[in-house]
Amino acid sequence: MTRKVPDARAAKDAAGCYQTVFEQAAVGIARVDAGGEFLEVNDRFCEIVGYAREHLMRGGFQQITHPDDLAADLANVARLLADEASSFVMEKRYVRSDGEIVWVTLHVGLVRDAEGRPASFVSVVNDITDAKRAEQMLTDYSARLESLSRRLLSVQEEERRALARELHDQVGQQLAALKLNLERLRTSHPELANDARLADSIEITDRTINQIGDTSLDLRPSVLDDLGLLPALHWYARRQQARSGCEIAIHGSVEERLPGHIETAAFRIVQEAVNNAIRHGQADRVSVEIVADAASVTVAITDHGRGFDPEAAATFDSGRSCLGLLSMRERAELLGGEFQLRAAVGEGVAILARLPL
Repeated sequence: MTRKVPDARAAKDAAGCYQTVFEQAAVGIARVDAGGEFLEVNDRFCEIVGYAREHLMRGGFQQITHPDDLAADLANVARLLADEASSFVMEKRYVRSDGEIVWVTLHVGLVRDAEGRPASFVSVVNDITDAKRAEQMLTDYSARLESLSRRLLSVQEEERRALARELHDQVGQQLAALKLNLERLRTSHPELANDARLADSIEITDRTINQIGDTSLDLRPSVLDDLGLLPALHWYARRQQARSGCEIAIHGSVEERLPGHIETAAFRIVQEAVNNAIRHGQADRVSVEIVADAASVTVAITDHGRGFDPEAAATFDSGRSCLGLLSMRERAELLGGEFQLRAAVGEGVAILARLPL
């Protein structure tokens, strides 16, 4: 008998310690029977779910679980009962008595009796509502930023188109009229036929007309709007090859016109990549391949220039070439696409952009 007294006292002390820890824990704790009914809950659990202990003890966890999370919760419970796992962790929502939604991280373990039969579940609950709200705010802000970025690119293209049309239709025509008047003046006044200043004025006007035309085409090539992506790329390749001497090969076929925003994004990505290859990579050959299917358009640009170190290009002081890479990546990702870059010093650059349709 003398040996059992300390054992009984130790058991009583242990039970008291457990109850103290259970009640004063900083996290919610609940014991639930195999049928889902509450057996025991602490104050913090009541505070989190927003129900009095007396109310909870008359029901089960299913009554306070958000309907959209109940199936996943029950599936995890079934895994424990089938002995497929000893515990599980999930994020879920409870619906409080006032209708407010509370997000929690739920840790659940199964306790079995001496015969190995399911006796109860022990659930530990941590309130993560504030973190979820912050996460949702970041998601919302990110979505708004993406929407603004897409709108900015759209506005830029609209402004490019309007400015190109203005330069071509208004400024270009006025300069052409000015040149015609100067030539008529020289013809109608023989004494001006050899006037150096008049000849220089006509030459300046002619150069300006050509520059205005080039600027208009660079801003927004009309062939892109009129004929589509591949004709615009072939036109651009011929023009850029004549300017720089770099050999530019365009491969691929697109049977139908693509959505306007896809054609614009693909053209700008190729334009930026080719410009970078010529200006910064000093490439003498560039290959462009366009592959279109029912799901996406894939644009692959490979050059044989001097290449670069991608890590160095990501630094702040890397200049215009880094901005060009960011612009290409942004155009692809804003459309929900992918952008891949492979580069090394002395080995050229390979760019792959996949734009979903």
